[in-house]
Amino acid sequence: MTSQKTAMIQIPLDIPQVEVLSTEIQPGGKLLIRVESQVETTPCGVCGQDVRCTFGHGQEIQLRHLSVLGLETYICIRPRRCRCYECETEPTTTQVLPWYEQRSPDTKAYDRYLLKQLVNSTIEDVSLSENVGYDAIVGALNRQVDDAVNWDEVDDLNTVGIDEIAMRKGRNNYAAIITARQHNGKVQVLAVLPDRKKRQ
Repeated sequence: MTSQKTAMIQIPLDIPQVEVLSTEIQPGGKLLIRVESQVETTPCGVCGQDVRCTFGHGQEIQLRHLSVLGLETYICIRPRRCRCYECETEPTTTQVLPWYEQRSPDTKAYDRYLLKQLVNSTIEDVSLSENVGYDAIVGALNRQVDDAVNWDEVDDLNTVGIDEIAMRKGRNNYAAIITARQHNGKVQVLAVLPDRKKRQ
């Protein structure tokens, strides 16, 4: 009698400058992907000079990422630390990589995904379907929308979209998202307005 082998696939992580150390599927259906930074330096938090990260690692952080095969997926990383010997007090700085923001519970890719899920849906609905708290989704929305538009990044206003996001179930709880599709295909958020009225 032959034993059956488990079919295996490989999926690109699509996160730059990291090495995958291990993967683990927990009993509750949560996928943990442990990674290590391959970036050797980080700017000093005081003087801004690039300093080599040779001062160990910080505590492990878990960042919610895009789901893999229906599993809640988290990227786990112990950020590298550095000590700046050029500064008088020799401060230490914890490295932050470009694919997440400091003190954010999500990767930037997952924040973008949540923003797309909000189109034609409500924050409460997305909260239930993604098993994410209401405030966490509001935080993702705030991180994705800048306080002011960087017009240097806008190269095309020929295609402008207006989408409504329901903040809560019921009437009169909408925000209008104004976007423009750029030459490279990227959708640029221009504004978040309290309604679709012409005068603001």
